[in-house]
Amino acid sequence: MNTNKRMDTYMKDYRLRLDGALDELWEPLWRRPIRLFPEEKALLRSKTIRRLQFVRHGGASFINTHHTYSRLQHTLGVFALAAHFDPDNRVLRAAALLHDTGHAPFSHTFESLEGVDHHLWTRDAVFAEEIAAILDGAKLDPELILDYIDGAQRSLLRNKDGVLHADHLDSYVRSAYNGGYLPVPAGELLRGMSYRDGHLDFELPAGRIVTGLIEEEARMHGSLANIGINAMMRKLARQLFAEGKIHAAELPQMLDAHIEQLLLSEDRTRENYEMLLLESWRIRVSREQPDVAAEQAVLHKLYLSMPLVDGISIAEISPQIRAMLQALEQMLGAYYVWLEKREGALMRSAEMLGV
Repeated sequence: MNTNKRMDTYMKDYRLRLDGALDELWEPLWRRPIRLFPEEKALLRSKTIRRLQFVRHGGASFINTHHTYSRLQHTLGVFALAAHFDPDNRVLRAAALLHDTGHAPFSHTFESLEGVDHHLWTRDAVFAEEIAAILDGAKLDPELILDYIDGAQRSLLRNKDGVLHADHLDSYVRSAYNGGYLPVPAGELLRGMSYRDGHLDFELPAGRIVTGLIEEEARMHGSLANIGINAMMRKLARQLFAEGKIHAAELPQMLDAHIEQLLLSEDRTRENYEMLLLESWRIRVSREQPDVAAEQAVLHKLYLSMPLVDGISIAEISPQIRAMLQALEQMLGAYYVWLEKREGALMRSAEMLGV
């Protein structure tokens, strides 16, 4: 084989591609090769799904934590689980690829802003011309896909039973992998899992590991690092909204980079955004209102659905886990966020908060 032909073969077989260029997809976290159906290749090539590679899963926490992966990387992890446990269910597999398509830039960071609703926008994306044409060509029912996405059709993707599902599972495992605290390879967890009656089920050792990851993810969401940086990013987004630079209806088509471009295009927002990027250590967070101007942030919920072990919630098996869940609930509520005064300068926290 000549050099050019060897290189051509290598490039075609390169397994880290995630853009639908190949007939097979390699998912690196779960380490699963997935043979793609034609509609899945088309979906992966669609602008609707490609956009998710440029939307950060953890929102603004990419600035000051290891939570740096994209919505598309998470989506492909969920897709890998669907393809592994229910390989012939093409509707479920399509739903796994489409389940996060309604997310705005910076994901949940902007969820509390008026007019932002990623659930509604996911429905819009499924019925939009680009995706609808792909689904119609494959004779896949968009309403059934949406039933899988919202949990009305119980499956490993989502459910309304309060049981851990693949969408959250991938987030917990992926965050742990990125953060360096995943205690076993994801593939080993997979061997301790099964799928029955529309739910993922775990052997006890795997269930305990996953419960630990759920606790870690909840503590990340309730951490001062996560709450503070996202509160400040929302403040900047509100300024863009107030100045008419952006409207909620535009968000489902936008990338993180579009928001960053807007923030960097004006002197005032550029200075504040660069401060977030380069001086995030100045952000302070407290449960008690400080004696300086502060932004209020409210932690409304944590994702605490528990895994099943032999069909029973692991929380019913372990008093320690029930106590852990009760302790985590204490993180919910209001927080106050402000900037520490820059040493040697006159700038105070009120400058960032616009008061």
